[in-house]
Amino acid sequence: MNTDAPTDSTRRGPERFTAPAVAEKKSSPVAVLGAGLALAVLLVGIPVGLWLWQGLPPYPTGLPSRDDLTQPLTFDALITVLLVVVWLAWLQFAVCVVVEAVSLLRGGGLPRPVPLSGRSQALARALVGTILVGASLIGSAGAASADDGGRPASRQATVAVQDAQASVDQPGRPMQQAAPEDFVAPALYTETKQELGEAASDLLGRKIVTVKPPEGRYHHNLWDIAAEYLGDGRRWKEIFELNKGRQQPDGGELVIGRLIQPGWVLVLPDDAVGADRVDQVQHRQHEDKGDRHEVVPVVDQADDENQAVEPSYDGLAGDLVGGGLLAATLAGAIAMERRRRRGADLSASQIETEVALLVGADLDRAERVDRALRRLVVSAKADGIPLPPVYAVTVDDDEIELRIAPAAPNPPAPWVPLKEGRRWRLDRESAEADQGPLGSAPYPGLVCIGRDDRGADVLIDLEAVGGPASVSGAHAVAREVVSALAVQLVTSPWSDDQLVHSFELSPVLADISDGSFAVVDDLAALVTGLEADRPDRSGQDVLSGRAGSRPDLTPQYLMLGAVPDDELVDRLQPMIRTGDRGLGVVAVGKLPGTRWHLTVDESGHLALPLLDIAVTAVRLTERTAVQLAGLFAKAREQRAPATDAGVVIPRAPRPGDDAHWASAAVRIGVLGPLEARVPGQMDDVRLGLATEVATYLALQTAPVHPSVLSASVWPRGVTSEVRDATIERVREWLGHATDGSYLLRENDEGRLFLADEVAVDWHAFCTLVQRSRGAAAKTEMELLRRALQLIRGPFLDRRERGRYAWLARTRLDTTIADAVESAAHRLVELSSDDPDGAAGAARAGLRLVPHSQLLWRDLLRAEYDGPGGPGIAAAVDEMLVALSERDADLEAETEALVEELVPGSRPVVGSLVG
Repeated sequence: MNTDAPTDSTRRGPERFTAPAVAEKKSSPVAVLGAGLALAVLLVGIPVGLWLWQGLPPYPTGLPSRDDLTQPLTFDALITVLLVVVWLAWLQFAVCVVVEAVSLLRGGGLPRPVPLSGRSQALARALVGTILVGASLIGSAGAASADDGGRPASRQATVAVQDAQASVDQPGRPMQQAAPEDFVAPALYTETKQELGEAASDLLGRKIVTVKPPEGRYHHNLWDIAAEYLGDGRRWKEIFELNKGRQQPDGGELVIGRLIQPGWVLVLPDDAVGADRVDQVQHRQHEDKGDRHEVVPVVDQADDENQAVEPSYDGLAGDLVGGGLLAATLAGAIAMERRRRRGADLSASQIETEVALLVGADLDRAERVDRALRRLVVSAKADGIPLPPVYAVTVDDDEIELRIAPAAPNPPAPWVPLKEGRRWRLDRESAEADQGPLGSAPYPGLVCIGRDDRGADVLIDLEAVGGPASVSGAHAVAREVVSALAVQLVTSPWSDDQLVHSFELSPVLADISDGSFAVVDDLAALVTGLEADRPDRSGQDVLSGRAGSRPDLTPQYLMLGAVPDDELVDRLQPMIRTGDRGLGVVAVGKLPGTRWHLTVDESGHLALPLLDIAVTAVRLTERTAVQLAGLFAKAREQRAPATDAGVVIPRAPRPGDDAHWASAAVRIGVLGPLEARVPGQMDDVRLGLATEVATYLALQTAPVHPSVLSASVWPRGVTSEVRDATIERVREWLGHATDGSYLLRENDEGRLFLADEVAVDWHAFCTLVQRSRGAAAKTEMELLRRALQLIRGPFLDRRERGRYAWLARTRLDTTIADAVESAAHRLVELSSDDPDGAAGAARAGLRLVPHSQLLWRDLLRAEYDGPGGPGIAAAVDEMLVALSERDADLEAETEALVEELVPGSRPVVGSLVG
C-alpha cells in the first residue's frame, strides 16, 4: 500500500475538510480568439467561399422528371449534389449556433437538441461556450485588475464536509459521495472585511448548495440542482433569480444560467429538501496567510466541554429553531401567553425574531397532530379499544402515521392499520371529516426530533422508552438537541401538565416555560427527593414504559446536559426503569443502561438505529433561547386595560364607513373570520395566496413596493417572475372600478395600492370611532354602536395556516384589540341608564377580545343592573368558560366583583385551567 498519497478516508488535519482541488480550465485570450476565428470561418467563410466558387446555392425550380432521375451521373451533377450537402450542413450548423447562443444568453437549462445534429451541435456548443466563458472571465479579470491595481486575486472556495466514512455509515445514502445535508456551510475567502461582508451576509439563514466539480463529461447544472433539491428541474429559474449578480467565492458572478463554476455557492429557495441552511458566519483571520480572512459557520459550542462560550446575541439567529413542529409549538405557546394576559409591546429586533419564528412554524401540522391524537382518545373509548402503545409518530402534509409496538391490528375509524397493525395511518381528508369532540392528550411525552428526507416531521414518545435515553456524537449539537426536546415537553399543545428538571443545560430555558421548567443546581438533592416518593414496582419493556401511566403522578423529566457521576446514575436507574414512576431521563452523552441511543453529527444528522429513524435534528442554541425568552417575557407582561383616553385610533387610509362597507362590491374583512368578497374567480389552489396578497395590500397605510410585498408574503424567497405573475392574477381577480380602471393599481413609483372603492371593515371602524370623538353624547353613542356592529369575531380568525407571518411586524392584533376594547368600554360608560345597551356593547367587544376582563366586568355589571338581574350567575359561568379556554388567570378585580355581585361565589383561579 502506498502511504505517500493518502486517500480521502485516511487524510488527517484541516485538509480533510477541503474539497479536492479541481484543475481549472483556463480560457486564455488565444483560445477565445481561436474559437472566434473558427466560428467565423464556419459561419461566414464557408458560405462566402461557396458563393465565390459556384454562386448562390442551387435550388430546384420544379419537380424532377423521369429522365432527370434515370440519366447517367455526370461530373457537374456530382458537384451539384455535393454543393447541396455542404450548404445543408452549413445551415444545420448555423441553426445549432443560434440555439446554443440563445440558450446561453438566456441562462437556460440544457437546450433542445437540433434533429440529426449531434456532432454539429456539440461543436457549436464548444465554440460558443468558449467565446462567452472566455469573454466573461477576461472581463472579470480586467475588472479585478482595475480594482486591485493589477494585484493578482488570491481567492479560493472550500466546502466543509464530513469525513467520508460518516456518510458510509448512514443508512440510505450512497457511499461514493456525501449527502447534501452533510455540507455544513461554505468558507468564503476574501481580502478585506468589507468584501467579506458583501459576499456572505446574504447567506445567513438561507439554504445553499455548492456546485460540484465535473465528473467526466458531466457538469453540475441548474436544471439538475433544481431537480435534486426542489423536485422539479423546471424550477431552475428560481435558483437563477436568487443568485443572479451575487458575488461568488472566486470573485465571479452568475450572469448566464448555464455558466456555473465548481465551488460556487448557490442560494436555494427555502422549500429545498436536503440542502443545508447557514446558521451563522463569523470572521476568522489566518495568521499564516497574511491578511486573508475566512467566513466560517459558527456552532455555539465551547473549545472544551467544561468551558462555556459567551454567545453573541446581536441580530437574528439564522436558523431560529430548525424544525417546523418545534417552531409551531413555541409560536403557539407565545400566543397562549398573550391570550392569558395582554402582553407588552415588542422591540424591533423582537418583532423580527417572532416573524422568523412564524415563518419557520408549521402550525398546520402541529394542529393536525394534536387534534388527531385527542380525537383518537374519544373514538377508541367509544369502540372499546385500548389506546395503542405508540413509540413514534410521523406527520407530513398529507397524513399522520403512528408507529406501534406491540402491534394493534384493530384501530378505530378513520384510522387505517398497516403492516399487521404495527402502524396506524390517518390521511388528511379523513382527519378533516372527523370533527367530533376532543379528549385529553394521550401521549404528552411526544417530542419532535427532526425532519426526515421525505420532508416529514418525526416525533418520538419519551414515555415509551422504559429507561434512559441519550444523545451523543457532536457534543455541542447534542446539547442543542436535548435543549430543544426539553422545551417541547412544556410548550407543545399535546404536553399537558408535565415537569422538567434541567441539569447542566442553559438556565435561559427556564425563562421560556412558566413554572413547569426548573433548573437544578444540586442533582443529588433532587434524586433524594425522587427516591422518597418511589413506588415499589417492577420495570417495563423498551416500548412499554409509560412515564405518566399513574393518574396520581405528574410526569417528570430529567434533562441532563452531561452524564452525572456513577453513584447518581446507580440511584437513578431503578426509578427510570419503573415505568409508572412518572420519571423520564434524557442525557447528553451515553448513560449506562441507555435504551434509546440517538447519535448526532456536526451537520445535525440524527439517527436512532433501534427504531430505524434518521432525520435532520431540531436544535435550540443558547443564542436562540435568549431571543425566545425575550418574546415569552414580553408576552407574560400584564398591560393595563385599553381605555378611551389612552388609545390612539389610526387614521383610515381610505374613506368610507359602515355604509360603504355594506354596499361595496369588493371588500376585505378582518374584524372576525377573514372575508374576501371579490366578484372575480380564482383557482382553489391559488385562492389562499391571492387572499393573503389582497389582505396585505388592504391593511397598508401607504402604497408598497413589489419587493416589500415579496419579503412579506414570501418570506422564504420568491423570484420576481412568480411575484409579478401573482400580482397580475390578483389584479384580474379583484376586477375593475366603476371608471373601468383596475382596483389594484400602481403609482408613478411603481408602488402597489388598492383603490378607495375596496372596502375594509377595520378602516370603516376607525372612521366611525374618530367621528365619535368630540361629538355630542347621543351622536357618539350611535357612531360607536355602528362601529361595534362591524365586529364579527377574533381578528383575522380562520385565516390559512402557514401564512400571514407579516402580521407580527404590523402589530395590528394589539392595535385592533385595544381600539375595540376602548370603544366598547366607552359605549358601556355612555349607556349607564341602559343596562341592555351596555351589555350589548360589552358583548360586541368580547367577540374580538374574549380575554378582556375589563369588558367581562362591564358585562357582569350590566347583567346585574338589568331587568333579568338573576342572570348574573349565568354570565359568570360564561366568563369562566371563556377564560378557561384561554388558560387565563382571573384578575383580582374581577374576582372581587364576582364576590360582590354573587355573594358566596368565589371562583378559584386554578379551576379555570382545563
